[in-house]
Amino acid sequence: MAVNIFDQYGVREVANVYFEALDDDIAAGVYKGDIVLFLDTLKVSTIETSAQNAAAQGGWGNPRLVQWDYGKEINVTLEDALLSLESLRFMLGGAIKRPSTTDSVLVHRTAQVEVKTAGVIPKPVVGGVTLTPTATTKYPIRLINLSTGVRTQLVKTGNDAVTIDGTSVVKFKNPAAGVTEAQPAVGDQIRMFWVEEVTNAESDAAVEVTISPDTFPGTYKIVGDTLIRKQATGRDEPFQFVINKAKVQSSVTITLQADGDPSTFEMQLNVLRSTNEDGNPEMMKLVRYSVSNETTTTDDDIGSITTA
Repeated sequence: MAVNIFDQYGVREVANVYFEALDDDIAAGVYKGDIVLFLDTLKVSTIETSAQNAAAQGGWGNPRLVQWDYGKEINVTLEDALLSLESLRFMLGGAIKRPSTTDSVLVHRTAQVEVKTAGVIPKPVVGGVTLTPTATTKYPIRLINLSTGVRTQLVKTGNDAVTIDGTSVVKFKNPAAGVTEAQPAVGDQIRMFWVEEVTNAESDAAVEVTISPDTFPGTYKIVGDTLIRKQATGRDEPFQFVINKAKVQSSVTITLQADGDPSTFEMQLNVLRSTNEDGNPEMMKLVRYSVSNETTTTDDDIGSITTA
């Protein structure tokens, strides 16, 4: 069917994008063809195409006479309004670990309390939950008396548990003042630091994304679904881009700030040369398609685009 050169469309919608695994990753429980990431909260999805060129020049004024293009490059930028641990793993090239009975996730905690009884440090309350900091043989509880500047560490030795239980007297080492031990006084502000080892595999108390120096983001097939509006009818029609092979780039910036708009998370992709079903080289396909007007439902799923 011939393409009508007078059909014109407007673009004013972001794309929903999903990633497909190109090969098995048994360690991660991923097999070729699995959908490994779906992004439907994007703010911007940008496709930029560029190429280098060389030209033969000559004659008066040395104008360009013949030009050759080469080195075509397609870059895709996806700016997401929200962050998931999986998208973070994608962007940083890391590995996700959840706690189990044999492999814990370490969470570094800190809290500040006020001494109500001389020598006794109360349990901290964080988010309405009363905590019991516990020292292990590897990770002591570190305390700083903000009122006096004195600090100490509570270290577990042997089988004796060392905790902030809200009843036991805690003594601080204070060699600067010539006193080997000193109890915190009523009203002193105590800042404590400790490490919590989460081992409960059934809870969602902790998840860890590990970024290693020798791991990088992978290469995936990508499909993006959006809508384009036909100028003649004012109706939206589904439109998609398909990239058989795209490398997720390693450059990532995560901004933590107190003011302004919420932070967004940007993923950079570089399109690689691939081979289509017919054995021909390609980099990207742009597909416009139609949905039957005879559909009677009011919630039709067009690719990953839902229209009413």
